Parts: sequence; C-alpha cells; structure tokens
Amino acid sequence: MNRSKSVATALASVVLGGAALALAGFALASNTPHQKALECVTDATQANTCNLNFSVFPDSLAGEHGTTGGAHPDWVSYSNQDLGVPANTTVNVTIKQYDSGGALNNYFFDQVMGTVGGTATVNGVTVTHVDPTNIGHTFTLRGIPGSGSNLFVNVPLPADSKGGVVNIGAGQYTAPNVIKFSFKTGSKGVYEWNCEFPCGGSREGQFGQAMSSYGYMSGTLTVK
Repeated sequence: MNRSKSVATALASVVLGGAALALAGFALASNTPHQKALECVTDATQANTCNLNFSVFPDSLAGEHGTTGGAHPDWVSYSNQDLGVPANTTVNVTIKQYDSGGALNNYFFDQVMGTVGGTATVNGVTVTHVDPTNIGHTFTLRGIPGSGSNLFVNVPLPADSKGGVVNIGAGQYTAPNVIKFSFKTGSKGVYEWNCEFPCGGSREGQFGQAMSSYGYMSGTLTVK
C-alpha cells in the first residue's frame, strides 16, 4: 500500500472511530465512578506540578477491582479507572505496562501526541512513536463530547517484553515496561480516557468485554 493510500485509510478510520467514541463518551459520562479517584500527588520540588502513577495488567487481580478481580478477574484492566488532577498544572505520568499485545487496528495511535515536547520515555528511552505491531495498550485522553473540553493526549504503551516475574496482589506478571510522559491541564473539566488497542475479546475486532465496559479499559480524568 502506498503512503498516500495509507494516510487516507488512517484518516477515514479516525473519522469513523470518532462516531463510535462519541457514543462511548456519552455512556462514560453518564456512569457514576466505581471507586474514589486516584489523585495526582503534588511535586514539592516543582511549582504547579504533580505526579500520577498507575498500571495496566492482563487481568483484574491487581488494582481497584479487589484481590479477587471482581466480576471479571480474567479481563484486562487498568489499575485505576478515575483520575483526579489540578487545573493549570503539569501532570507527570508514570504507567507500568504488564501486558502482552499485538498490532493496532489504526496506526494513528502509535504516535505520542499532546504531551510536553511531544515525547514520552519507554524504559528511559525518549520516543515520539512506537512500533504499531507491538502495542500492549494506549492511554488516550480526550474531552467528553459536548463538554467543550479540548484536551487530547495519546501515548502508546509497548507490549511487555522485559522478562522476569513480579507478584502484585493475587496476580503474577512479567516485569513491566515503564512509560513516562507529561501533559498540561487547563481549566476545570471532565475528560474521558480509553485504550485504542483492540484487547477486549468476545466481539469481532476485539472491542467487546473489557473494551466496552466502563472501568477496565476506560475511565475519567477530572481537572479540579
């Protein structure tokens, strides 16, 4: 496939995906958070800066679903679904990615977008994009449709490949890839985040189960 056709295909996918995401955003905004939000911790060494640390796992045995994994212990899940950050602040994010993966449906999401400097680090190496055939998940943050909020951040999280074993809660996982990035918040508002890697199982295209259920591969970020 030539580059112009690839770009056209990607743009068409984004447009079509936008309609689905708008519906998902409406449903997400209508949900009541299951747990208390994970709050960004003020960084005493830097003014107007806070630190937000969370993880993503191949199951639900670690994180806020509880030690038994809740209703779906075998579903992939982020450790926290709802995040809280201050307004007009630089948010330093660290995500530990414990899952395996594969290829993105839409290579648009292999790019780091909306972060400070347009970069992230993967295990200490600065990147602007990652291999789209080796994605575990993405952290994709956007305004809820109709809210007027315009924050957009996308960071691809490479599939785990480091080896070694760690025990967290009732789960046992290979050592994670550690992804770090920063973004800046503006005024108060509520945003949604989700994963754009098809990791849900069940339905054609792997967008069922955890992908279509609030609190596994999606959540909210509230700017306070």
